[in-house]
Amino acid sequence: MDQTFDFGLLNTQKDPRFAQRKYGRFGTIAKNGCGLIALYNIERAADPETRFDPYYDARNTIKTNLFGLLGTRMSAIRKKLESKGFQVFDIDRRQPESAQSYDAVIVLYWYWFGAHYVAGFADGNGGYTMYNYYSSPYALPLDAFLKTLREHKNRVVRVWGVNFPPKAE
Repeated sequence: MDQTFDFGLLNTQKDPRFAQRKYGRFGTIAKNGCGLIALYNIERAADPETRFDPYYDARNTIKTNLFGLLGTRMSAIRKKLESKGFQVFDIDRRQPESAQSYDAVIVLYWYWFGAHYVAGFADGNGGYTMYNYYSSPYALPLDAFLKTLREHKNRVVRVWGVNFPPKAE
């Protein structure tokens, strides 16, 4: 097991332990690292041995927009996860209630001064516990989460369902 300190699932990209680390050439995790945090959280939930520091050290494998100033590219989300054996599905953001149940979801939305990625994990009751959305994990069904975003004048851009790779026996 990697001896790197275990941060567990991350609920904020502004954690002082890593917030000022670079993301891309000109960005930082605090300002532009929500995609990195979402990807890390998905991999961490699938494999509790995943640690943040080695994940961060391999960040060059995740493509960013405008050298990191605009965060993670949408195309990088699917590519990174599929390269690790995850199954990634597009969910119709206008009809999320018709989506099957997934191990996790990633939501990308725009708000008045930027965009933000949030990762959520199936809670066993038909909902998802969302991380890096507010100061504590936020649990509710996917359609209710997307409705909440819209009520706050956010525009949902993309929603992915993610199934974890099969566990090795």
